[in-house]
Amino acid sequence: MVPLKAIVIPGTAWVVFCVLWLACAALGIPSGFDGRSMTLTEATAVASHADAWRLLRDGADPNADARLRAGLVRNSEQDMTPLEAATASIRNGPVQMLVDRGARIDESNYAVLWCGAMARNNQDLIRFLQMQRPTHAPVDCASVRRLW
Repeated sequence: MVPLKAIVIPGTAWVVFCVLWLACAALGIPSGFDGRSMTLTEATAVASHADAWRLLRDGADPNADARLRAGLVRNSEQDMTPLEAATASIRNGPVQMLVDRGARIDESNYAVLWCGAMARNNQDLIRFLQMQRPTHAPVDCASVRRLW
């Protein structure tokens, strides 16, 4: 027979945890546990379509560099565009949404995106970028800024 303490203690601990979690959520503590503190760059790096859509709807610039917290793509925090974050983390889903909402693929970022997709062997993104190519000059990935 199972001792009563083996059932009561874990159950009580779980109920206390849930009540504290709900109380903190109601008070807005801590706000860092939800998507409201996420940048558009971070949302695309983790393929959080709902957060990316919400941020775009609320006016986030799909071409702006933004903070990317350490551990999502690189081991250190850095700034990059949402398209660069999606490319570096091999997240194809947000790319079309970004382009549809005004993200530019042009001479200023094409080589970085192309070389990132090639380095990750992301065939879907390579095909997408081939259709978006602004020039027909070959890209020398040895001289392009790396995404990670």
